[in-house]
Amino acid sequence: MPDLVLGLLLSEWDSKKEKPRYKALYSHIRQLILSGVLEGGCQMPPSRLLADRFKLSRNTVMQALDMLQGDGFLISRQGAGVYVNDNFQSAQYVTTQAPVDINLQVPALSKRAEKWLVRVQDRHVGANAQAFASGRTALDEFPFDKWARLLSRRWRLSGKKLAMVDDAMGYLPLRTHLADHLSSTRGVRCHGDQIMIVSGAQQGLDVISRVLWEGGDRIVVEDPSFDGIAGVIEGAGAQLQPVPIDQDGIMLETLEDGHDVKSFIVTPSRNYPMGATMSLKRRIELLRRARSLGAWVIEDDFDCDFRFDGPPLTSLQSLDQDGRVIYIGTFSRIVFPSLRLGFLVLPEKLVPAFCAAKSFIDGHASILHQAALADFMEEGSFTSHLRRMKKIYAQRRDFLTQKIKEMFSDTLEVVPADGGLHLCVLFKQHFNDVDFCVTLADHGVTARPLSLYYRTKNKRYGLVLGFAGYGEKEMLDALDKIKKIIQL
Repeated sequence: MPDLVLGLLLSEWDSKKEKPRYKALYSHIRQLILSGVLEGGCQMPPSRLLADRFKLSRNTVMQALDMLQGDGFLISRQGAGVYVNDNFQSAQYVTTQAPVDINLQVPALSKRAEKWLVRVQDRHVGANAQAFASGRTALDEFPFDKWARLLSRRWRLSGKKLAMVDDAMGYLPLRTHLADHLSSTRGVRCHGDQIMIVSGAQQGLDVISRVLWEGGDRIVVEDPSFDGIAGVIEGAGAQLQPVPIDQDGIMLETLEDGHDVKSFIVTPSRNYPMGATMSLKRRIELLRRARSLGAWVIEDDFDCDFRFDGPPLTSLQSLDQDGRVIYIGTFSRIVFPSLRLGFLVLPEKLVPAFCAAKSFIDGHASILHQAALADFMEEGSFTSHLRRMKKIYAQRRDFLTQKIKEMFSDTLEVVPADGGLHLCVLFKQHFNDVDFCVTLADHGVTARPLSLYYRTKNKRYGLVLGFAGYGEKEMLDALDKIKKIIQL
């Protein structure tokens, strides 16, 4: 029997396939046990013999055997040696040689996960995709050397103190600076204690959904709107109610039977992706409707730091007299996307509930990065960088707008944009924009189909083109490819 076991152990042994050697031996014996080649109850050869036959040191063999015993594959019997655990007597659990049973029953995904998979598949991006990805910013223009110095200095001066910060609302100095910034640029009325730092605006929406919504709640969104909003609503088990927009924003008069609306999610300063600004009349009507329904208004201010034609617009939150508006923002477009820092400005009465929810979800975002960002704002670098990037992005918007008008006068119409980091272009003739974007991706051009941002049948067809992260040559090369594909 020992010779048989030794022969089985030596079969298909390849010491070169994994390093270090003890892990290779561990994996080899483990697989033989799981596949049933080594049956439960069979005795293992002595470690000295294994070392000799496998041409390994005894210490290496002992390490592998100890790991197998620790994981329960082998058991040691006092004075009788080491044996394969009887729990594996039935074998046939897993084997690398066994064919996969395609009929094997696996636990079903949730319905929301299935919808998320579809949405991700809609984001088709070719392997060599370049311009015009809308999530990209001009990273080559960000002062990373200064950022690195701020991180290093902050950790050197107060690393131990920061390591002990445990505030679900976030780093207070950052929240204080942010309150001042929002007040001066957007008219937001708040103090630092009302601001919660989150891991991006998307997490902010997720926290809102957990605190304010129940399954089946009716949530009104603009049509079109950012597709990440729909993912959060579906994840909460709530019902998405799309309401169309025009040049003055959301058309509440089209909302029939709106008595049970729980929340309105709007982009008053600049609809994403079409760029419409909600008129003062509609803003007041929205707040009046929310008051009568006892509903919350969620103001998503994405991209509104970048308004090129005129001063920044005043927020909807500045008109709120009832403490009914939750304001969402992000640093990803001003600093860099992977920073993953956003924020919520909460009505005071909601702060305790949101703080409790955040503490259960993930505690808080990186305190070190929050502290560095607070320093970045305090020394004035945040404001100066924002001012500089506005000029650069305005030039890129103007260049792209002009070239599209020159090259595609018969096929594409540019939707006027007074700000933001993308352009919408509409097809003058009918195109399936989803298929068109797939073709673009296969040719190394990234664009989002406009129709995917609509939730109703009243879709518009075109392209969403991000320009922030691309120089003139990159944009021109991509436009040449688009022109060739249109002419096919």
